[in-house]
Amino acid sequence: MNTRRVITFILSIAITALFLWLALAPVDFPKLALTFATADYRFVFAAALAMLCGYLLRAARWQKFLAPTKPISLRRLFPILIVGFGFNNLLPARPGEVARAYWLGQREGISRTLCLATVIVERVVDGLTLIGFLLIALASFERLGLDLPPLAEAIVVAMTALFGIALIGLIFLLVRESLARALLKKITRLMPHRFAARIEKMLGSFVTGLHALKSASDIAAIAFFSIAIWTLESATYFLMLIAFDAIADAPLRAVASVMTMVMINFGVMIPAAPGGLGPYEAAGIFALGALRVDETTAASIALGTHAIQYLMITGLGLFFIWREGMKLATSDEESASDA
Repeated sequence: MNTRRVITFILSIAITALFLWLALAPVDFPKLALTFATADYRFVFAAALAMLCGYLLRAARWQKFLAPTKPISLRRLFPILIVGFGFNNLLPARPGEVARAYWLGQREGISRTLCLATVIVERVVDGLTLIGFLLIALASFERLGLDLPPLAEAIVVAMTALFGIALIGLIFLLVRESLARALLKKITRLMPHRFAARIEKMLGSFVTGLHALKSASDIAAIAFFSIAIWTLESATYFLMLIAFDAIADAPLRAVASVMTMVMINFGVMIPAAPGGLGPYEAAGIFALGALRVDETTAASIALGTHAIQYLMITGLGLFFIWREGMKLATSDEESASDA
């Protein structure tokens, strides 16, 4: 087995173990079992449905990103998107993002680098949308008599800087494409011609994948879908809070659902075991703890929501792999193709 992969695997397991210990050490496990036994599973089912609808909207948004290059039906995009997220649940280092770009390029006959560019833009848009949701939630903190933990404040600043820089980079590529190409030529001048030509071709494909951001109507549609996606995601946590009888006050529950959603999605950016196991739970318990939810109830919500996502998306992903007959090329084959 590749040494780098072994080291990556060991590190991911160590990170997962650390975060699980941090998350679950204060949990009362008999009480946790009782919490699951007494939950209202009508709301758990509704939460799962809201989550699934969010993935359908993700496919619709991806369709918009790809529209300037090729119109692709939702019927073809949705399985690929789900398989990508399913792969993230099964393998470390979130390979599903690259896998779905590869599969889409393979099936639709378009550049894989272009497909990957749309996935990268998705992630940047998601990050900025999450920050927007978080700022709205934080505006309610003082009114609700809540204090923002220093760690949460640091996360907000760091993520705003990260996604802001990424957005500036993407805008630069779009607005100053010729300058970006000229800079790249200077860098690749020292490389063998074959490699330099390929890198320049990949940059062209990547920029083409950003073309949805050139149309005002496409930007408006992408913004609408992004807000709708994360509204449904926050509704998932809102419904789970009801299911586990965590917060009685509806406005506070709404703030808690947004805080939990944002912290979990930023938390799973930490490289860990497949599916973000560990950071997911730790981030969820931290967010809910800041809103005065006890550790055991917070753990039940984090574990329950993670279980819904893992079982539903992994199960659907495996079903689509079987139905669509999807196959991944080896890393050598992939690197030899037009990425």
